[in-house]
Amino acid sequence: MQTKNSKTPDTARNIWPKLITISLILLIAIVAVSLLPRGFSDDTSLIGKGTNALVLIHDNNILQSGETMVAMNEVRDEYAERLEFIVVDIKTPSGKVFSDRYSLQPAALVFFSANGEIRQTLYTPQTGDSLRQELNKIFQY
Repeated sequence: MQTKNSKTPDTARNIWPKLITISLILLIAIVAVSLLPRGFSDDTSLIGKGTNALVLIHDNNILQSGETMVAMNEVRDEYAERLEFIVVDIKTPSGKVFSDRYSLQPAALVFFSANGEIRQTLYTPQTGDSLRQELNKIFQY
């Protein structure tokens, strides 16, 4: 009597739902990672290297600092080619040294020229529109 291998068609049929599920999970993970916000540079050595720079003296405990960071993120794509966006955390040793060197308080938004000179410092809350206006006025964009 001949035996028939009945497991082969079932195995082939059962693998497709697993492959589709794994593919969907990977696709969702890729989309989720691509939607994560980009971080800001903390490299203050970029200041004065031929590109204008916008520096936020950031403190997690100050609401205005977080709101200004949101405004920076809102305009970042428009000015990315012409402006360095830098966030200095005042609670780190390097951030403290930087803020002390320029006598800056938390939540300061500092506009540096391409040669490293301070053009303006703001301590007022910023929105995307108000930041866009300041950038256009200060750097004549």
